[in-house]
Amino acid sequence: MKRVGFIGLGNIGRGICSNLIKQGNEMTVYDVYRPAMEKFEGQAYLAADPVEVLRRSDYVFLSLPKSEVVEDTVHSFIKEGVQGKMIIDTSTSYPISTKKLYEELKAAGGALVDAPLMAGPDEAAAGTLDIVVGGDKEDYDKATELFDAYCQSYKYVGPSGTGHLIKLAINFISLTEALMFAQLFPLMDKMGFDPKDLFDVFEDSVLKNWTSTFYTKKYMDRNYRLDFALALGTKDLSYVKRMYEEYNVPAFVLDGALDFCRVALAEQEKGQPPIDMSYPCETMYRLLGMK
Repeated sequence: MKRVGFIGLGNIGRGICSNLIKQGNEMTVYDVYRPAMEKFEGQAYLAADPVEVLRRSDYVFLSLPKSEVVEDTVHSFIKEGVQGKMIIDTSTSYPISTKKLYEELKAAGGALVDAPLMAGPDEAAAGTLDIVVGGDKEDYDKATELFDAYCQSYKYVGPSGTGHLIKLAINFISLTEALMFAQLFPLMDKMGFDPKDLFDVFEDSVLKNWTSTFYTKKYMDRNYRLDFALALGTKDLSYVKRMYEEYNVPAFVLDGALDFCRVALAEQEKGQPPIDMSYPCETMYRLLGMK
């Protein structure tokens, strides 16, 4: 049994945390949204804030929406004291930020591994996620027992920031693919080709993969259930854009993808729940006069 903390109990974090509990770890949890924490009443200690999670844990998982939140959280940890503690960042964070936090934690006697994940909430709940891990190899080796709780595969890919770099590369390709399908399905529908038939064509083609199946099912039914928020996908793509800007080169295809995301995001009404990464399909239907 390990003393494990978990911060960020959203769609993905909730499933990972549940599997860490099933593994028999002594869990402490925190989320800014109190009802998300209360789902773990009786299974884990409900902390008052992130620092209390740190105090009660030797390993602290982070599942947070963006690098800025990760930075604030880790800096509060360093201020409290991180000697002998390991932070495992499952978020999709900006690699350059990750490297800086790694150096700061190491100087303070702590450790950081970046362990972003592939797939979605269903796989998190089932304990069948795939992850790539960056950081010191010895820290990776220490964490593998915990990875066993929620992963079907995990791979060490290199020094700090490498896991997040690989995750952004994968998201660049997969989210752009999802957006291309979102743009295509309404056009084909407008031209008289049934979306269900289009789905079947793609499922029997060389284009079939996890992303194509997951998103084209949504486009076929025009059912945009929230699995991965469009705002988070836009954030991930903007991180890739920042990396191109680091070298002062254009991002070409990425710029169009970001434009599409931002147009769709602008349709979200204030005060309403987040919209899914699949929602740009509905935006294209509207632009085609098929709302």
